Amino acid sequence: MGAGAVAIGVYFLLPPDGQSLFYVVIGAACVATIFVGSAWNLPRGERLAWQLFGLGLAGQVAGDAIFAVYEVSLNREPPSPSVADVFYLGGYPLLAIGVLLVLRRLGGQTSRTAILDTAIIFSGVALVQWVFFIDPYKHMAFGTESARLVAMAYPAMDVLLLVALAQLLVGPGGRTLAYRLLLASVALWIVADELYGLNVDTYQGGDWIDALWLGSYVVWAAAALEPSMAHIAEPDRRRLPRLTNTRLALLAAASFTAPVALLIERAAHHRVHAFVIALGGATLAAVVLLRLAGLVHAVERAGRAERAARREAEQAQQLLAYQNQQLLEIDRLKDEFVSSISHELRTPLTSIAGYVELLLEEEEDPGKRGHLTIVERNAERLLALVSDLLFAARLQYGQLELERRPVDLQTLVLQAIDSARPRALAASVQLGGDTVPVPKMRGEPAKLAQLLDNLVSNAIKFTPRDGRVDVRLSARDRMIRVEVSDTGIGIPDAERERLFERFFRAQSALEREIQGTGLGLYISKAIVDAHGGRIGVDSAPGEGTTFVVELPVAE
Repeated sequence: MGAGAVAIGVYFLLPPDGQSLFYVVIGAACVATIFVGSAWNLPRGERLAWQLFGLGLAGQVAGDAIFAVYEVSLNREPPSPSVADVFYLGGYPLLAIGVLLVLRRLGGQTSRTAILDTAIIFSGVALVQWVFFIDPYKHMAFGTESARLVAMAYPAMDVLLLVALAQLLVGPGGRTLAYRLLLASVALWIVADELYGLNVDTYQGGDWIDALWLGSYVVWAAAALEPSMAHIAEPDRRRLPRLTNTRLALLAAASFTAPVALLIERAAHHRVHAFVIALGGATLAAVVLLRLAGLVHAVERAGRAERAARREAEQAQQLLAYQNQQLLEIDRLKDEFVSSISHELRTPLTSIAGYVELLLEEEEDPGKRGHLTIVERNAERLLALVSDLLFAARLQYGQLELERRPVDLQTLVLQAIDSARPRALAASVQLGGDTVPVPKMRGEPAKLAQLLDNLVSNAIKFTPRDGRVDVRLSARDRMIRVEVSDTGIGIPDAERERLFERFFRAQSALEREIQGTGLGLYISKAIVDAHGGRIGVDSAPGEGTTFVVELPVAE
């Protein structure tokens, strides 16, 4: 950009012949830069738009070169029409198609709405170009009719670039520096062409308008060199173009071109193009009505879709409520079934355990005593399972009631450790205790003993051979603190939040086929909550777990 600005400044310091040649040099350098930049920044399959830009501008440079030959070598302008006009006019469609390809790459739509917006803008631009730039050539003196037609073709071609500029202004996606540079280059070219059309009788080579054309060359080349041209804008995946403020302003401006053109002609006492303005206004009105009809239909479709979605949501909500009610009923029936079965199992299991105990007292044969011991152990395990199921069922119905009295928690902790020693010894796990006298609390000893047994037995169960389980008891800030730590398999973070849910079992326990029902911690938390305390866990997979229970001291 800096080098281009310097080159433009040098251009205005040169004599007329030097200006003609240097103008071609600047243009050719910028065209070459566009091809180099596209090859540098884009893969082979995405260069077509920028190659069309380069070819379109190359046509302009070729026309300038022909003019320079006539002006420098022959000291006159080329005839009209000439080969230069072919190059000039041929470049405009290539530039417009290049802009279209850029917009298509960014997700520009060819929906009915986008086509109507383009038609509105095209109609407005075409009307202005005809009234103020094309039709005046019909009343000028030309040597031949073909020269007149060529002169009229230039502002007609500007219609293509004006529509392309409008599409860039409302183009899809977010803007990058390369996109803004491309927008500026097209705008500079159009402004230069329009000013030339208004000053065609007084324009001479080296006029200030040349700075706009040269600036367009330079900015176009800068856009090609800008690295962001590889992703010139953020693609827009919307099916329909957004009605942004810029798009709305352009559509409004295009819609008002007919009355504004009429007012300008009347104010300037210019010949009024009544037929052309009427035809243009009618065309604009028809296209705007089509656009408005599309908006109305879109609103109606949106309303129908909203009503259908609301009906579906209401139906889904009713179905969900019904299904939730069914699930609650199934859950209630399940709890009743478990409770009923547990009650039915408890009586025979108690009888089995009692008769086995009597048989053990009378039996002296070691082999038979071993068999009876196995029966007794399994009966006790089933009784414990039935008790847990019944306890969980009562919790579901909020039937946990405590028979509170003063409790010495140190005694209960020591009893829990002593009761768990045989299990720890059988599992080759070291079991240690560190307790100190603590203030008494009010609670139910049986439930607190069940809490401690659950935590200690869990720790032993999930600790591998040669591991260690420690139980600590302390008091601080009117709270009694019980910690049960182990060096076991640990609990993953993802499962820790569900640890106290009913029937939940960790994946590691399932994989190792460790026996359990998933009720122990659920019951433990219920007991702690009923006593006004709190329970937490700290664990790391492979390193061990620590359960912490805090219970309030008696007032």
